[in-house]
Amino acid sequence: MRVRTVAICASQVPFRSGGAENLVASLHREFKSRGFKSEIVQLPFKWYPRVQLLKTCLAWRLLDLTESDGEPIDLVVATKFPSYAVRHPSKVTWLVHQFRQVYDLYGTEWSDFGKSSEDLEYRQKIAAVDNQTLRESRQLFSIARNVSDRLQHFNGLTAEVLYHPPKLAGLYRTDVFGDYIFTVSRLDRAKRLDLLVRAMREVRSNARLVIAGMGPEQQQLESLISQAGLDDRVALLGFVSDEELVDLYAKCCAVAYVPFDEDYGYVTLEAFASGKPVITANDSGGVLEFVEDGVTGFVSSATPESIAIQIDNVWLNRGRAADMGRNGQERIRDITWDRVIDRLVHGLDQS
Repeated sequence: MRVRTVAICASQVPFRSGGAENLVASLHREFKSRGFKSEIVQLPFKWYPRVQLLKTCLAWRLLDLTESDGEPIDLVVATKFPSYAVRHPSKVTWLVHQFRQVYDLYGTEWSDFGKSSEDLEYRQKIAAVDNQTLRESRQLFSIARNVSDRLQHFNGLTAEVLYHPPKLAGLYRTDVFGDYIFTVSRLDRAKRLDLLVRAMREVRSNARLVIAGMGPEQQQLESLISQAGLDDRVALLGFVSDEELVDLYAKCCAVAYVPFDEDYGYVTLEAFASGKPVITANDSGGVLEFVEDGVTGFVSSATPESIAIQIDNVWLNRGRAADMGRNGQERIRDITWDRVIDRLVHGLDQS
């Protein structure tokens, strides 16, 4: 029986890696572990000047992934914009996200698209590309209900939600409920780490905040921490290894994660896998698909004062934190790679 081949299509900003890249690498690994011949097909992504957006769409469109050196490629799995512009008779899209600046982020501080005729034209063209190329998918999935809801709202398309485990699934553990609140992410404006730092000015307990990750907002966060007099209460660790990350989760009191309208949010699943509750905001998007207020964590308004109250709540009641952490573990118990792979290859002839 011939080994089935799968090409995973991914767009990446050079020298930047995050959740989408972890997903692609994990999917590649999981296909291979199940006997598929898997390859990642990746093109660089650049969103400026505007014309680059359409050029990158065209680059994907012109690729021929029907075969490789005479051997047919049985399945193409496209991920985030604009990789799903690729043509293939058995294209499945597992949507990480679209180009959000022209959709749900338009008109917010997170988008640089305005009301000029040029910007309007590009928004329309990108929507047209999405409408055509996503509809070509033999099956259409998304990584979270939040992503599916956006797709339905803006494009009228329905995508089945396929949740997947975090990168280090099976390695997370619970040690103690220690003396710090933990968070990890790219230091980016949309992750709103500044909101957590400002919350620490309002915290009345002895809780500390430990932040892991790197990114363009590092200097701004360092300045904010210093100006607020929080050098002894907020630590920026920078890059941490996988082993250090697991350890930081295992020994924290709780995890705080308050991004703006997140697609999915690995941090939430990593926290739950580590038996720790999550403090989040009521506009944090995909995080709210898992965090139930008072059950698996706390959901507050996106203000420093409200978040500080929840940090104090979890800090002063470690027993309740442990209960919520166990509830979180139960919440994600059925999220497995087996289900993801089964759905992605559904209908593909295995004979």
